[in-house]
Amino acid sequence: MAPTDKRDQKVSLHTVERLSVYRRKLEELGTDDVEYIHSHELAALVGVTPAQLRRDLASFGSYGNISRGYDVRRMSRTISQIIGTDHIQHVGLVGVGDLGRALLSYRGFEERGFHIAAAFDVDPDKVGRVFAGRRCYALEKLETVIADLQIPILVLTARPEGLQEVVDRGVKAGVRSFLNFVPKTLTVPDGCFVEHIDISAKLEKLSFLSRQDECQMETAI
Repeated sequence: MAPTDKRDQKVSLHTVERLSVYRRKLEELGTDDVEYIHSHELAALVGVTPAQLRRDLASFGSYGNISRGYDVRRMSRTISQIIGTDHIQHVGLVGVGDLGRALLSYRGFEERGFHIAAAFDVDPDKVGRVFAGRRCYALEKLETVIADLQIPILVLTARPEGLQEVVDRGVKAGVRSFLNFVPKTLTVPDGCFVEHIDISAKLEKLSFLSRQDECQMETAI
């Protein structure tokens, strides 16, 4: 039975995050020439229960069969269709500093269905230059470039000052999603989304967890 096309139904963000993990693991399995996998095997590989995995996938239709399990490549393609990464999406990047240039040079985005089509900065020494094959535009041209290249997502790696204004301009130009690497709280209207990536906070979490392990070892000694 083919999966039901339910890409327009409402799906929780937690489910979307798990689907992304499933897809990544399925791609790895496909690279290793694995053709079929059972739900309990895939669940163990991604760290969820078999029941959770089956619930997530059952929302969109039926996959595979009882004897052979899931068709790895077919399910990977279907998940890509569900989360909208079965075609290349243009992304814009605001802030061509050290982090911004590193992201521009990272080719993994293309493999996941995203192409950073343009970069923006206020530094006149950067405007007009090409970084990793992407032209850097003056920030004042944000709206024009977003419209010309049909950019629905902006990656934010600029300074915190004035960043909310950049987001507001992006929203008015048609951007609906923002990936924010800047330690600044941003607000967007209903129907728009901000995903915060706080690297320092992740390091602080790892520091705490490391200290917990050290304390437990000292207590045991």
